[in-house]
Amino acid sequence: MLEIAVQMDPLERINFAGDSTFALMLEAKRRGHRLWFYTPDQLSLEGDRLTARAHRIDVFDDPSRYYALGEATDLELGAMDVVLLRQDPPFDLAYITSTHFLERLAP
Repeated sequence: MLEIAVQMDPLERINFAGDSTFALMLEAKRRGHRLWFYTPDQLSLEGDRLTARAHRIDVFDDPSRYYALGEATDLELGAMDVVLLRQDPPFDLAYITSTHFLERLAP
């Protein structure tokens, strides 16, 4: 089982019926992986430690309930097997900043 963190837009703005990130998350769940969700404003860098205030997320292919969130926790992104950066434009300064933060995870 992989631990997968997904940085994406707020869930309230997602069109679940056609969103490719949501489709990736559904497939990851089908394969038995654990998913975490956070937005770019939840990133925090202290020294070499990159964390995100994240929620465990369970996803469903069900229009009456697409997802369920767990409690927020400080997630150590360096401990994740996969970190996906899946944001829609604009690719502004906030986007560039988060890519610089995430670059610190590279081996």
